[in-house]
Amino acid sequence: MKYLDVQGERIAYEEIGSGPPLVFISGWGGAAAEWRGDMEYFGRFMRCLAPEHPGVAGQPLPDGPFSTRDMAGRIARLLDGLGIGSAAVAGLSMGGAVAQELALMRPDLVDRLVLCGTFARLDARAARGIEGCARLIGTCGLKASLDMIYWLAFGPTFYDKNLNALDDAREAFLRDPLPAGVFAYQAQACLDHDTLDRLGGIACPALVLHGGEDILLRPRLGRELAQALPHARFSLMEDGGHLCVWERPDHFRDEVDAFLAE
Repeated sequence: MKYLDVQGERIAYEEIGSGPPLVFISGWGGAAAEWRGDMEYFGRFMRCLAPEHPGVAGQPLPDGPFSTRDMAGRIARLLDGLGIGSAAVAGLSMGGAVAQELALMRPDLVDRLVLCGTFARLDARAARGIEGCARLIGTCGLKASLDMIYWLAFGPTFYDKNLNALDDAREAFLRDPLPAGVFAYQAQACLDHDTLDRLGGIACPALVLHGGEDILLRPRLGRELAQALPHARFSLMEDGGHLCVWERPDHFRDEVDAFLAE
């Protein structure tokens, strides 16, 4: 883990490799370590960075509400502090929402976007799912909530074939859990996020990836996002769930390789 002091704030991030920069932004309740395999893969020829959101990796929680735009501003300050002029930016779920805000706020910092399992604006079903999970964590605790969260996050095809691995992942997560406050402020940030009417202002090319078996954010949200972006291509991973990039990492990396080479 690396740290950079920027404008009175210490920001934690992971970094692997050298070359053109590629920034990975984590989703709701996520951490940089989850990108490790992708960073090692792309780090062979790119400088890969994964910032940690507030409340993760020992960083303090925000004092109050902290929106996707606030998270984007924080990442912009990190990139400025590192002297990075422009980067490819990949975001998963909430991280994709943050990436949209970053591209809108600082188009000079984003030369292309990879938006995975994400949304411009939640529909009622997705909003209730996220709100319900956050409430469950607040009421019953993280340990009692993870089974439901995993059921929503992973597609049926992957879930049915990997029950033991998911049990192991749950136990590993619980050995070093995130503070409950992380899930709370990030859930509210997802609920409040709405870029749909502003996406026409993003000029860079975008790849929008979505799992066909995503039961949390249905594929139509990904299509809606791609249609609103001026220069986007939509790709559906037919048997992938919400976390399709980790269910099918080779597919994800092949898609991103091809996109970066365009």
